[in-house]
Amino acid sequence: MGNPCGTTNAKIYMTMEVKGVPIYCGSGVNPVNSPAQHFVAWGKGVISSGLIHTFNIESLEQGILWFVDEEEAEAQYAKLQEVLSKR
Repeated sequence: MGNPCGTTNAKIYMTMEVKGVPIYCGSGVNPVNSPAQHFVAWGKGVISSGLIHTFNIESLEQGILWFVDEEEAEAQYAKLQEVLSKR
């Protein structure tokens, strides 16, 4: 059985928890005609059974942002850690 529509396998390279909020940085194949391969995700349940949504979601409680450039994803991961630590 394949992945449910709109999800892909998440390969997580970095993870951290800031004030109870998990943050992930990783990669996956984004099959929606997008060159984006790298993601930053945060919030409980954002990655479920190793799967992540293939579209951007952004709220205070949960989010997924996809990037073409790995360095840009890593910079967003660091920025998100800083922002959440100040909340």
